[in-house]
Amino acid sequence: MQREQQQALAAARQHFADGGALSGALLAPPVQRSWERSRLAGVQPRQEPHYAPLARHGARLDAPADRRLARCVREDLDHLWAAFGGRQWTLFCVNADGMVVAQREHGLADVPVLRPIQVGRQLRECDIGTTAPACSLADDAPALVRGNEHYLDRFAAVFCLSVPLHGLDGEVLGALDITGTGERDAELLHGYFRQAALSAENRLMQEQRACHLLAVQHDVRWLHSPLQGLLAVQEDGQIRAANRVVRRLFGLPRRGPLPLLTLDGLFAGASVHQRRRLLQAGAPHRVRLDEDTAVYVQYLRAPLAARASLRVDAATTPAVDRTLRAHSAQAMREAVAAQQGNVSAAARQLGVSRTTLYKHLRP
Repeated sequence: MQREQQQALAAARQHFADGGALSGALLAPPVQRSWERSRLAGVQPRQEPHYAPLARHGARLDAPADRRLARCVREDLDHLWAAFGGRQWTLFCVNADGMVVAQREHGLADVPVLRPIQVGRQLRECDIGTTAPACSLADDAPALVRGNEHYLDRFAAVFCLSVPLHGLDGEVLGALDITGTGERDAELLHGYFRQAALSAENRLMQEQRACHLLAVQHDVRWLHSPLQGLLAVQEDGQIRAANRVVRRLFGLPRRGPLPLLTLDGLFAGASVHQRRRLLQAGAPHRVRLDEDTAVYVQYLRAPLAARASLRVDAATTPAVDRTLRAHSAQAMREAVAAQQGNVSAAARQLGVSRTTLYKHLRP
């Protein structure tokens, strides 16, 4: 951010901390609300960060839900780190209480202001003021907090971007975050972090081992990608869970438990033959929702036995990854063709950088 803007933010923050009013145009609404919560908690901009003690066992996570969340985000943190990680930066995931449950970092020992960020640490507004994860958890929305948008002077050199993660009922389960000293392309990061969040949420859906799993999308190219919808269906045909893509595709409530709904009821507009194929293995097939719309559905797997070996799942991962890469590359080629060879336009359509697009288009 420009130096003059940073100076204006620092002056406005101290005025606000002293009880003054805050200009509505100065901050994004989620950041402004975080400033208000920080002031209400008694945080002062000039104080040093006061971190809560580490959890009892430090990096060891006690709660099964935290271990499950860490497991579901680990692969995406690795991918994000390979693309955006570096010295004096950290990528991490917090749970709904703001506790770090998974992390990638390098060189934080050289950055005292970031050193306390580690697995088992709770990052609370009442201790360290405004941060992007705090905004994402409070507002269920992506958040960007740069420089003096933080409530503590100590974070004036810190860049912080976060996106929320959602559970099976659409609840805020946690947040993915990148924090470091310096500047990054926030718009680019937001696109990648949004897809990483969808990918992690899909892994959470895949842990519904007692259910049939179906992939759904209007565009067949986005099946087997983070943009696919996922449905978990019980043996009796009841819908157990739906990720946020499916909730949007079918107009289901964004948050809260799903209404009592069967697979046949969800696809009531489909023909009898189409409904019969929903739980049959095979290639993606088109299923009519009503006279004007349709989706592509692919049956992914049957319910897994309670004691199914994790080694089997691990053994199938390389094949699944190859399939995902092939689908992604094909989708990118089709997007370039649709844009008549204009790689820049295709990259904007897909929400990726031109470098990423060129990489996937290489033979």
